Amino acid sequence: MPRKIKVAEVVSRLESGGVESMLLNYLGHFKHPEDFDIHIITQDINDERCIKQFQDAGYTVDVITHKRKSILKNVIELYRLMHSERFNVVHAHTTLTNFYILWIARLTGAKKLISHSHNSFVSKSKVKQAIWSVLKMLNKASANIWMACGHDAGVFLYGEKAVRSGKVQILNNAIELEKYAFNPEARDRIRREYNIGKTDYVIGHVGRFMKQKNHKYLIDIFAEFNRRVPDSYLLLLGTGELEDEIHHYVNERGLSDRVIFTGSVANVEDFYSAMDVFVLPSLYEGFPVVSVEAQAADLPILISDNVDPSCDITNNVNFIPVNLRFTIWVNEIINLSTQKRNTLILDVLKTKNYDIHNESKKLESIYKNVD
Repeated sequence: MPRKIKVAEVVSRLESGGVESMLLNYLGHFKHPEDFDIHIITQDINDERCIKQFQDAGYTVDVITHKRKSILKNVIELYRLMHSERFNVVHAHTTLTNFYILWIARLTGAKKLISHSHNSFVSKSKVKQAIWSVLKMLNKASANIWMACGHDAGVFLYGEKAVRSGKVQILNNAIELEKYAFNPEARDRIRREYNIGKTDYVIGHVGRFMKQKNHKYLIDIFAEFNRRVPDSYLLLLGTGELEDEIHHYVNERGLSDRVIFTGSVANVEDFYSAMDVFVLPSLYEGFPVVSVEAQAADLPILISDNVDPSCDITNNVNFIPVNLRFTIWVNEIINLSTQKRNTLILDVLKTKNYDIHNESKKLESIYKNVD
């Protein structure tokens, strides 16, 4: 019996986020999963529910010391794990710090070394930009496959020339499209569960509670919207290090009975059906998986102009700067409030190569072609 191909997916953390969704989508749709022995290697800031999702799917989850606690322990534990397991493929998903993971992988015999860019960071700090330039060079030197979730994330880590030439492989944030299609029954069920009326207007957001996602600005948007449209709710899905802070901010704004925190949920697709508009005012992003999910649910979408514009696959995404007054966002939400959902939207997403049943074949082929 041939030896299974051993694959290590190395992530910063396991929480309900874009990288985790992408991995579950792709790995879970491999045509021949029996050919692989897949390990998810993560650092020690994790969501137990997310870890269980990977374990239930049949993958081994290895937890090592977070590099913020001890870089030395992190490196030693990663080396020991990789030396013991002898992975054929190491796929690093930590963007700017992929390089050290891949160097360790090279030392322990891995042949396929994949650097994956999931973000396009923004900073005005010249010191930070200089550090990033060095890290980008190290990343390019450490990998033999350059990958990105979208154009902007690819340009950020590898440069415009590398993306234009095709040296960077763009792995679309494909999803199980039918799963996210608008479902009237799910809409009614979720609304009943959270005591939301049938005619109440729901602004939705899915994202980790962290600075990048700009939750306070989103609360400000909703506060003004709720003042104008009292029968409205803000639905926040996710967990994260700033969750308590956002809870406090919601209370300070007197919105605790109108902002719903769901935590991490296993049926996120049902919540998209319960929403009337999707809002993502991020300070930076690569190509967010949630933008594809929201488009599959045929929601009107408002996204920060810091996000990769190519995420507008269906011409249903509206980009607005986050340095403008939040009232601009409110006006746009009101303008979109009469938009009807279109059941033909999935055909557009399939045509644009966002159907996971097709796209997963590409990653499976990459993993199988081990030199």
